[in-house]
Parts: sequence; C-alpha cells; structure tokens
Amino acid sequence: MPAVKSHAALYRRVTLRVAPLVLLLYFIAFLDRVNIGFASLTMNRDLGISDTLYGLAAGIFFLGYLLFAVPSNSALARVGAPRWVSFLMVSWGIVGCCTAFVHGPKMYMVLRFLLGAAESGFLPGIVFYLTRWLPGSARAGILALLYLAIPLSSVVGSPISAGILRMNGAYGLAGWQWLFLLEALPAILLGLAVPWLLDAGPATATWLSEDERVSLTSAMEAEAAAVPSSGSADRVPVTLVVALSCTYFMLMIGLYELGFWTPRLIASYGVGLRWLGWLNAVPYAVGAAVLLPWCRWSDRHGDRRLSLVVSFGCGAMGMILAALGGSLVLCVVGLSLAAFGVFVSMPVFWAASSQRIAVAAAALAIAIINSVGNVGGFIGPYVTGWLLARTHDYRAGLLATAAALIIGAFLAGAIFTRRRKVLEAGA
Repeated sequence: MPAVKSHAALYRRVTLRVAPLVLLLYFIAFLDRVNIGFASLTMNRDLGISDTLYGLAAGIFFLGYLLFAVPSNSALARVGAPRWVSFLMVSWGIVGCCTAFVHGPKMYMVLRFLLGAAESGFLPGIVFYLTRWLPGSARAGILALLYLAIPLSSVVGSPISAGILRMNGAYGLAGWQWLFLLEALPAILLGLAVPWLLDAGPATATWLSEDERVSLTSAMEAEAAAVPSSGSADRVPVTLVVALSCTYFMLMIGLYELGFWTPRLIASYGVGLRWLGWLNAVPYAVGAAVLLPWCRWSDRHGDRRLSLVVSFGCGAMGMILAALGGSLVLCVVGLSLAAFGVFVSMPVFWAASSQRIAVAAAALAIAIINSVGNVGGFIGPYVTGWLLARTHDYRAGLLATAAALIIGAFLAGAIFTRRRKVLEAGA
C-alpha cells in the first residue's frame, strides 16, 4: 500500500475541507438563536414584554432543545447528516420568519420553544458528525473552527442587526420584524442546498484517496479501542455523562449571558444603535481572535484540564470586571475577557469529552450532555431577567454568572483529573 501523507497533514486537509461549511451552518444557527438580544431593544416595548418575561422567553428556547435533542440526534444517526441537517435548517428558518409576525408575548414564547426544538439536533449532530472524520486527539482544532461561528455571528451580525433595526417603518414593518425575516432566510436557502454540499463521511468523500480513508479509519479505531469500557461498548457511562452535563450547564450560563444580555448591557450606558452594533462586536472579535491559537495549543500539549480550568476562570473574572468596573470601557474589557474564557472552553470541552466516551455510545452521550447542559441557557437568562427586574441593575446577573463559571472550573478540574479513578468506576 502506498504511503499516505503524515497524520498531521491529513488531519489538516480534512479540517480545511470539512470545517468551512459546518462553520457557516453554525454561524447561521447561532445568529438566529441570539438575534433577540438586538430585537428586544424595540420589540419588548411593542409587544409589552418585561425584563423577566424577556429572560424567560430567551431561555424557553432550551426547553424545546432539551425535549427534542436526543430524538433528533437518533434521527440523524438513521437518516444521515446531510438530509437531517437540511430538514432542521429549513424548519428553524420557517420558525424565524414566523417570529416576525407575532402580536404578543404568548405566541412569541411558543415560537421560541419551536425554534429550540428545530435547532436541538443541530449542534450535537454536527459534533457527532465530526467524530466520523477525526480522532479525538486531533479534534479540538476542527471544533474550534466550528465554534468560531459563535463569536463571528456577533462580530459580523452585530453591525448588521443594528443596521436592520434602523429599517424601522420600511414597508410597514418594524425594525425587529425585518431583523427576524432577513436573518432567517439564509437558513432556508442554505438548508435546501446542504444535501449536495455535505459529505456523509470519509467513505463517501471523493476528495480522499483510499489510503487516506484507511489511515483515518485506523486512527479512530485505535483511539476507540483505548477508551476504558465497563460493560458493552455502546453503553453510555452514566456518571461521566452526568458530570460532563453539569460542567456544560455552567458553561452555557456564561455563553447565553453574553448572547442574550450583552447588547442591552452596553445600551444601558447610553450607547445608541449607530455605535451599539460595533461595540457589541468587540468582545466577540476578541473571542474569535484567540479561539484557534488556544485550541491548537491544547491539541499540541494535550492538557485539556489546564486549558479548561484557566478558560473557565478567565470567563468568571471577565464577568466580575463587567459587573464592578463602573464604566463603559471596563464593561467592554470585562465582556471581552469573559468572551475569551467562554468561547475557548467549548471546543476543548467537546474534544476532551468525546475522547472519554466509546464511539458506539457517542451519539446518545453527546446529545444528552448538550441538551441537559443547555438547560443553563434557560436558567441563566431567566435568573438575570428576574434579578434585573428586582434590582434594576445588571450587576447581580453578571456576578451570578461568574459564580457559575467558577463552579464549572472546579468541575472541569475534578472530571479530567479523576476520571478513571472516580467517574468511570461508577459508570
């Protein structure tokens, strides 16, 4: 058999071929998920939505997410990634368009729930899809490119969203209605094209040689054989999955504090729409800039535990600075540090987690961790809205989020240090 290129070169080629499309897909997904942060600046007044109700509506997305993530990921395993991702994108694009025409809080909350149901299988499905392409030891890099979509959705989307809001009154529609319509249409159009753009896996990738397919398969089989197992290979390690879900829960509180509340927090300093989009993009630009270098370092050194503890800790310190800084400049600096900590944690978390679960159990385990962990996306925004309604101050919510990230740092340190001794013994 002719020699194939080095594993590192092959993994880089796979990453550069697969990552751009999944990054674009997740970019659209996350933009449709968090654009209510900008829409709320005018929509809440028009629909009579209070701060508490806004937090509840922002978070109710994750109830749909929780209920439908596992069935959706099971369907993906049966139907295949290209067709199922296509169905999900068209579905949430339609829901996004419908949101533009709600007339009150009740229908708005129903559509947020349906959006969560439609998006529920997307991220765990994509993470599972990537496990078919690269071994876990080389996966943080491609996951970093995937998660680059989160800060990019705000770096690019914030000025666009602010600009769309300024279309208020055009053709009889409010600015927030235009926002939902124009940012939902790409999901429908790209979703229809996905079956022709997304390879199901290495076996169907015509751009790989037979030797390259064998090399990828051998590397993943060797890693799978090294995963400690108790019982059958497809058994989900319950204790490990619970611990990972709790860690991800804390991380999601931090992520959606940024996604749902940052525009309103910056606007509270008197910033108008002309500059709000650009200032809101700054923390996300910082997160985007450090994401890939940090994950490459994590891949090279293999110390996932240290990487996660440091990044969770930086996220917490950023939230504290944003809460207590007392000025717009320190607020933006704190949010930038928080964005760094939160964004770099996500790909490293999934790379480390997927290395510890047998391939046969990965689809179900990833779906459970993602859906249960994302309950943090419900709890966090709701608690912040509740605290804001009672204190009329964003500091309480930011400090509560910092506390959650500190807990996450301790959990990550415990999980990835004592995994074999404690967690898998109880699986």
